[in-house]
Amino acid sequence: MKRHLQLIVSLSLFAVLLVACEIPRPAGSPGDLSTVIPQPTAVVPPPAEQPSPTPETGVTPPPAATGGEISPEAAPAVQAPAATALEQGKVLLKLTEPAAIQSLNVQPGPGGVVASGISSLDQTLRQIGATSLEPVVKKVTDVTGENLQTFSRQVQQVGQLYTVTFAPDKNPAEVAATMSQDPNVEYAEPDYLAGITAEPVSIPDRFTPNDPYFKYQWNMDQIQAPTAWDRTTGQGVIVAVVDTGIDFRAPDLASTNHLPGYDFANNDNDPTDDQGHGTHVSGTIAQSTNNGIGVAGLAFNAQLLPVKVLGADGQGSYDKIIQGIVYAVDQGAKVINLSLAGRNGSQALQDAMKYAHDRGVIVVAAAGNSNGPVEYPAAYDNYVIAVGAVRFDKTRASYSDFGPQIALVAPGGDTSVDQNHDGYADGILQQTFKTPGNYTYLFMEGTSMASPHVAGLAALMLSVKPGASPQEVKAAMMQTAYNLGPADQYGAGLIQAAEALNAIAGGSPVQPPTNTPTPTQPVQQPTNTPSPTQPVQQPPTFTPTPTPTAVQPPPPTNTPTPTTTPIVVQPTFTPVAPLPAGELLVNGGFENDQG
Repeated sequence: MKRHLQLIVSLSLFAVLLVACEIPRPAGSPGDLSTVIPQPTAVVPPPAEQPSPTPETGVTPPPAATGGEISPEAAPAVQAPAATALEQGKVLLKLTEPAAIQSLNVQPGPGGVVASGISSLDQTLRQIGATSLEPVVKKVTDVTGENLQTFSRQVQQVGQLYTVTFAPDKNPAEVAATMSQDPNVEYAEPDYLAGITAEPVSIPDRFTPNDPYFKYQWNMDQIQAPTAWDRTTGQGVIVAVVDTGIDFRAPDLASTNHLPGYDFANNDNDPTDDQGHGTHVSGTIAQSTNNGIGVAGLAFNAQLLPVKVLGADGQGSYDKIIQGIVYAVDQGAKVINLSLAGRNGSQALQDAMKYAHDRGVIVVAAAGNSNGPVEYPAAYDNYVIAVGAVRFDKTRASYSDFGPQIALVAPGGDTSVDQNHDGYADGILQQTFKTPGNYTYLFMEGTSMASPHVAGLAALMLSVKPGASPQEVKAAMMQTAYNLGPADQYGAGLIQAAEALNAIAGGSPVQPPTNTPTPTQPVQQPTNTPSPTQPVQQPPTFTPTPTPTAVQPPPPTNTPTPTTTPIVVQPTFTPVAPLPAGELLVNGGFENDQG
C-alpha cells in the first residue's frame, strides 16, 4: 500500500513539473496561431483568450457561458418601406371632439355599414362602405381595462383618432380624400407602413470565442459608457421598446428587469419577439450586464417595457405604432425608443408623438437609412430626439439620413470595414436570434442601432434626475455632445454619457472640444481619454481591452444637404474577410423597402 502511495506522489510531482516548466511552442509548431495569420489584406480574429487561474484557488475556471456564438452573416443597412406602402382597406382620421365622443357608440347599420348617429358623417361612411369605425385607443383600453369613454377624454388629441375600414379594393388615398370633406373630420390620411426586413448573407464559420464579448463593443467606449456606469446604471426608469417585441428567453436578457407589455401586432398579451430586431435593440438599452456572459447594455438596471407593434415580417401600420405609444405612456414609461422609420408624414403619428412629449416622456427615434432626408417619426423634432448614425471613426455612416431635424448621433456601425482591427466588422454587437429560440450574438448596423444608445442615455439621466423634462434631457445631451461637423449631418454631435450625466445633475459639464471641421479639413477624431476631473474607473468585471487607434477618415468632401443626394465616400479600409463563427447579422432596423 505504501509503495502504491509513493508511486502516486511521484507521478503527481512529475506532472506538476511538466506544467510549471512548459516550453513555449516555436512558431510553426502545432497549436501556434502565427502560421495562420493571412496577408495584410485579410482580417483575422484574435485567438480565443484562455481563462487565467483564480487567485483564491489557482484553479482554471471553465469558460464563461455566452448564450450563443458570434455570427459571420452580413447585409447592408435596410431602408424604410416605399412611400406607396400602406395598409389596404383602412384609413386614419381625426374627428372633431363632439364627433369623436358621439362615435364611441357607433352601431352596425343597414347593409353592414356602421352608423355613428351623426347624419353627415353617416352619409360619408355609407359613401365609402365603411364596415367599422373604431377609436385607435380602444385596443389600449382593451389591454389596460380602463373605461374607453373616460380614457378618450384624458388622452385628448389621440383620443379623437379613429380607424375606418372598408373594402380592400378601394383606394385608401381616395377614401381619405372623401372623408376629409366631411365637416366632422379634422383630417384623414392613409394608414402608412413602417417596417424592417433582414436578408443575411451566409459566410462560413471560422471562430467561436469562449469568453464575454464586451471587448468587441467599441460603441460603449465611444460614448463614455464605462465612466457613466460609475455614477448610475439606470435604476428606477421604465424604457418602452416599441418594436418587434423582446425575447427575454435569450440567456443574456434573462436577468433584465422588465414588465409584461403587450402585442398590438397580433392583439394578444405576449409581446415576445418573433423577428429578432427588437431583442437586439433592447440589448443595447438594457442587456443583462456584469453577469459573466455575452455583452453589456447601456442602462442595464432600467426596466424594459416590450411593446410589439410590428409582426414577424418586420412591418406594421402607423395605427399600431400610435397604439403602442399611448400604451407605453399609460404604463408609466419615461423613455420610448422607436428604432423604426416610415417615408410618409402623418398628422396622426405626429399627434401621438406630441401626446407622449406633453406628458413628460422622452421619445427617441431613428433617423432612417436612406442617405436622404430624415424620415418619420424622427422628423417630428419638436417632440422627438432624432438620431443619426456614425461609424467607428466617428464619421457619418453612408446610409444615415440627414437634415435639420437631426439632434444627435450615436454609434450605428459600418459592417463593410474593420477600422478597429478586432477581427470583426464594425457593427453593433448584441444578442438576438435568426430563428426564435436559436440565440446568438449578432453585429448589426443602422440608425436603428444608434437610437437605443440615446434612449439608454436618457434612462441614465432620468435615474440621476427623475423629474427632468424632455427639453432638459435633450438640451443636456446636445450641450455635452462631441461636435463632429455640420449640424445637418451630425446634429449637436456624438453623445457623451458621462458629461451628459454631469450636466443634468447640475454640475459644470466638461466642455467638448471645439474642433469644428471645415470642408477642406478632415474631421478630427476625439479620444476616449476622460478629462483630469473625471477619471475613468472601469468596473473590474467587464473592462474592455484597449481600443486600437482608429484610421483617420478621408477629408469630408461630401457635405450633403436635404435637397442634394450625398456622395457616398468609398471606404479606404480593407474589406472584412469571412468572419469568426456564429451569427453576424447586419440590419438597420425598421427601415426597409420590401418588408
